[in-house]
Amino acid sequence: MRAAPAPTRPPAAADGDLCAYESDEQRWRAVRERDDAADGRFYYAVTTTGIYNRPSCAARLARRENVEFHASLEELHTRGYRPCRRCQPGEPEPNRLQAAIVARSCLLMNTAVAPPNLDDLAQSAGYSRFHFHRMFKSLTGLTPHAYWTAVRAQRVREELIRARTVSDAIYQSGFTTTGQFYAVSSSILGMTPQEYRAGGAGLEIHSAMGATDAEPVLVAMTGTGVCAVLEGPEHAARARLAELFPYAVRRADDRGFEARLAHALARPAAEYPVDALLPRDVRRVCRHERIRRLLRIHLDPASASGPAPAPGKETALHVS
Repeated sequence: MRAAPAPTRPPAAADGDLCAYESDEQRWRAVRERDDAADGRFYYAVTTTGIYNRPSCAARLARRENVEFHASLEELHTRGYRPCRRCQPGEPEPNRLQAAIVARSCLLMNTAVAPPNLDDLAQSAGYSRFHFHRMFKSLTGLTPHAYWTAVRAQRVREELIRARTVSDAIYQSGFTTTGQFYAVSSSILGMTPQEYRAGGAGLEIHSAMGATDAEPVLVAMTGTGVCAVLEGPEHAARARLAELFPYAVRRADDRGFEARLAHALARPAAEYPVDALLPRDVRRVCRHERIRRLLRIHLDPASASGPAPAPGKETALHVS
């Protein structure tokens, strides 16, 4: 079994730096990283659009030379800037309250080893079953059960790399039987668990960068299905793909797959956008799951390298 690649994380900020947004350099870093802790400490405005945002807003990052920082809403209103309709700066209720409730429920599911009971989640949130279900989906684009299955899928992908055996990985991830896992393994891994643990040995993986309104995303597929969704700059995403599947034949120059992926991502992702007020890790889980679901519907893995679709009007996938 191959050794698990060491996780790459940005260096943790010292405690005294968490609320330090005094300089423009610190503020710009908070905007680049969509730092939730910076919300309310300052706002940023984009001079070319006339719109101001929270630091954590998931809108596409503006160019630094077009960004101004302001300490108060009064300053922004005086200069004629309009609030972002997405992150709704200055309007904490009811969206912030609902986002906090959904975030708490997601935190519970992040560590759950069994499917969530909708009645229990709703009761702990103080809502009826129907109201909670509707609120959760309106903020995340997923049902509570779909969110938990996405968390479990991510967990099994991680466990397959570090667990002693495939069975250990399956049970440690929250699956109750091997049959339950193998019924959905292709959609989770895009290959068999043995191939996944072997670094994709003997497989051909097509990958291409796609555009979302959050971050660039690298999508990788085998003839079975999606095997990776990785966010970030292309060089970093491709380096992570190589760490995951060092023994696969990785094809990054397939224009046919690139065009088909762009065509698929240009379709509406879901009826509801992921709310920008949710924690970053929750947004990432939802975004990746929605991309995977979108591709299962609109991109046939068997024809990933087939001819491109007819040209048409394509826009970025709204998944953030």
